[in-house]
Amino acid sequence: MNANATSALRRDFRSSLRLESPCEFSAVRSATLQVRDWLAEKGLSEAELGGWELALVEAANNAVKYVPAEKRNLPVVIEISAGERDVEARITDHTAGFEWPEEIDLPDVESENGRGLFLIKSLTDNVAYLRNSHQNVMVLQRARAKVEKELVPDSGRLQAKLAEAEAALNDMTAELASSYESLVAMFRYSAELGAHTDVKDFSQRLLRDLMQIAEADCAVLRLLSTDGKKLETLLVLPDHAPAILPPVALVENKPSVEIGAARNRQDIWFDPDEPLDKYDPLYAVMPVGNGICHAFFVANQLVGTAALGRFAAEKPFTAAQVNLLHTFIDFLAIQIVNARLLDERTATRVTRRELQIAADIQRSLLPESVPACLPLELSVACQSALQVGGDFYDLIPAGDGAVLLVIADVMGKGVPAALFAAVLRSTIRSMPQLFSQPAELLEAANRTLYPDLSRVDMFATAQVVYLDSRGAKLVSASAGHCPLLFWQPSKAEASAIGQSGFPLGIEVSAKYYQTATVLPPGSAALLYTDGLSEMRNAAGEMLGEKRLLELLARAGAQTTDTHAARHFLLGRIADYCGNAPLTDDQTLILIRNTA
Repeated sequence: MNANATSALRRDFRSSLRLESPCEFSAVRSATLQVRDWLAEKGLSEAELGGWELALVEAANNAVKYVPAEKRNLPVVIEISAGERDVEARITDHTAGFEWPEEIDLPDVESENGRGLFLIKSLTDNVAYLRNSHQNVMVLQRARAKVEKELVPDSGRLQAKLAEAEAALNDMTAELASSYESLVAMFRYSAELGAHTDVKDFSQRLLRDLMQIAEADCAVLRLLSTDGKKLETLLVLPDHAPAILPPVALVENKPSVEIGAARNRQDIWFDPDEPLDKYDPLYAVMPVGNGICHAFFVANQLVGTAALGRFAAEKPFTAAQVNLLHTFIDFLAIQIVNARLLDERTATRVTRRELQIAADIQRSLLPESVPACLPLELSVACQSALQVGGDFYDLIPAGDGAVLLVIADVMGKGVPAALFAAVLRSTIRSMPQLFSQPAELLEAANRTLYPDLSRVDMFATAQVVYLDSRGAKLVSASAGHCPLLFWQPSKAEASAIGQSGFPLGIEVSAKYYQTATVLPPGSAALLYTDGLSEMRNAAGEMLGEKRLLELLARAGAQTTDTHAARHFLLGRIADYCGNAPLTDDQTLILIRNTA
């Protein structure tokens, strides 16, 4: 190698630096500062250092901003080499990449995209974007400045250019700082979405950050009331602003930009040329200056409104700041809806647990066993449409082989009906001296229960049967309940017996009548609630008392014991109803003389 070639090699000798940064905004920012310090050691001027710093920040931020979630663990690589004539940088990213545009012009002031590429192009001599399926590499080249000692620059012109460059750099730095601050806030709030966070605390922190980044002086946040008829104030900032703003009814025609934004689903602006009406509720917080009101929705349902105000009349909000308002409030809307859903799920779990406890209590009140009263045999079935219901039955030994049968249906379903069913059970059990006289027992129970039932506009039907096994005799009385059905082998058809009176809780002085019936060997009787006779099939046809009588006769003729007859009845009823859902409680007591 000759001396000239060796000299040229020395002149072209390049130093290089390679940095691997985590795919995070703060990390790549730190990496670009390291590159700047390294370039300063290589003798670059302040102007060159500032240009390279801005170009690298833009390229590295894009590498972080557009990387998919599954590749966020891969590093952003910055490689830089410096020679005597130029500096070359390579930024490797793992984004999906993009097509480098043929022409890059300065975008409009209101545009949010394209500034970064324009800035990179402006600050470098050559740019290449190498794209492939695994990673992309952006190559930036720029010649180093030459110092011409013999030229003396025009100091005035130089100062003007420096001032212009400084102003541009300050604007870009402020915009970058604002974007960085916004992104940090958004990532922070994203991490809180779905968490059990206090809505007011979350809203206050978010609104304060939004005010700071958007340079707003005041803000008002309202949420739709639970009845959906008005906007209620959640927050007014700053704290020294009027503390309470009255609710705004959505049906009113009073001047209100909040109502207008909610109805029209569009942002409403106000400024010194088009100020707020002095009767607008927001006027108390934002009487002068500039402002914007934004209504926000989730799943096409109004959630609330947010308004930002600025006291400076000459400084309206920019498009970027309005976009910030939309983005921040979208986070807030999601958090509000999540919090409401979480509260509803919690309330549902509590209610479900309470219903389960009520169901357990109700089951505990039912007889644990069926008392023997041979030759009469008993079989029972009870099913609630809900976890708890108003149907109940009781089988109470009454001495000397007798049993008191009680079947009742309290109006309605759920916990209220179950509570009154329990009260009715206790009332009847408290009067054993009247067990053999069902009519008098019902009259006494009605007088006791009437004040409570009438006060809440409820009533109960009941059938009481005194079962005397010694004479195989039934003494029955009905308070507005389904009739007692009776079948005996000597007859092909079953029949309804007895006379019904008022349901309990309707008339305080109601009279009831009892019927005595002998149950011959092989015969059967059925006590039931209307959930059985009013059961409908898929076509909507009701089972009815007539079909129930037919089924009782068939059960008596085709079976020999009470349990088999009960299974026959329930099976035929299930066949009739098919897949139709259970809409009411169903209870039955079947009696059969097996002698």
